[in-house]
Amino acid sequence: MTSPDPCKKEEAGFRDKPGKRRDHYHTCYVLSGLSVCQHSNTKDADSPPLPRDVMGPYSNLLESVHPLYNVVLDKYYEAYEFFPRA
Repeated sequence: MTSPDPCKKEEAGFRDKPGKRRDHYHTCYVLSGLSVCQHSNTKDADSPPLPRDVMGPYSNLLESVHPLYNVVLDKYYEAYEFFPRA
């Protein structure tokens, strides 16, 4: 038996204000901000954050995202190499 995916639950996610519905937009930006916070204390981009930078168990660690483009860093670097620069 597989465990249910919490992201598929209707009540999962974040919302703009109390009383509003949860939505993908606000969930994305909350998780992106959390990722930036988790990775902001690392000196080297390739070194993982310290456990003190992750709330709860270390399994709560999120992938690092680009703070301006809001995409996972490896995808940002892939796109940067793919598209020509003027």
